[in-house]
Amino acid sequence: MLLLLVLFFNTQNINRVLLGNERATAKLLFNVMKSELEKDKLHQLKWQERVKVWKLIQKNCIVQSFREFTASEEIQNPPTVKTEMENMIKEQIVLSDQRLRVLQHIGTLLPPKHTQSDIINEWYRTLENLNRSIDTPNVECMEKMCIQYELVQDKCQEKVQVCKMTLLDICTVEDVEIVHSNMLQMTEKLKHRFEEQLQHMNSEFKEMAKWHEQHCEGLYNYVQDAMALWDVHQLQLSQQENVLQKKVDECRWEEDNIIQMMEDNLDTSLEKMKMASCEEELKQYLEKALSSLDQIRTRTCKAR
Repeated sequence: MLLLLVLFFNTQNINRVLLGNERATAKLLFNVMKSELEKDKLHQLKWQERVKVWKLIQKNCIVQSFREFTASEEIQNPPTVKTEMENMIKEQIVLSDQRLRVLQHIGTLLPPKHTQSDIINEWYRTLENLNRSIDTPNVECMEKMCIQYELVQDKCQEKVQVCKMTLLDICTVEDVEIVHSNMLQMTEKLKHRFEEQLQHMNSEFKEMAKWHEQHCEGLYNYVQDAMALWDVHQLQLSQQENVLQKKVDECRWEEDNIIQMMEDNLDTSLEKMKMASCEEELKQYLEKALSSLDQIRTRTCKAR
């Protein structure tokens, strides 16, 4: 009986030890599992942080790529627009040379070489047509530039969509919308700059066309005034010529009368010479005749 009690107590002690060992083992396993979970959680947090950083880097790369795209020379100053400008300038140089020759031609149309207003009117119509011919390439160039700028805008919009689709695989929808909005603002800013350039060119072309129109019209009016002044001058000269001719005729008539009187006196002296009865009387009439002849000769020379 005593042996049984001893065995019973020993068994209980062994059970207590086993239970203690199990508890210690369970606690040890719990601590190990807890440590592993904490490590996994830490690794997960680090992984999430690394993924977040990677996504941020990718997002920044995409944004930077778009910035470089919009800042490139091909977008900021499209070669096609530059080509259109160069073609327009070449055509403007040719037409400007033609206009210069037309303007210089007016020097050959002024009085007294030309006095007909129809010639001046025809010259002015030619100048007006040439001015319109110069304005037409300007308008056509602006239309072509506008088309090229629209093509550049389309490229920017396509780039925005590509960037947006790429960002959707990386960022949240909210972040994508923010970046997308910023990109659209950049494209709108570029579009606004293009529109300002076209508007500035249009204003410059209109101002230049107005300036040429005013100065050409001023030159035309000046030439017309010069021709009108020439007509007045010609009329006054004609009137003065008539008055002078009348005075000349009167002077000639008076001179002819005086010469006629002298010739009559000469004839009288000659008749008296024929009737002279002595040499002294003949000599006296001869002197009078010679004097009358000299006076007639002098008057005739002055009249000529």
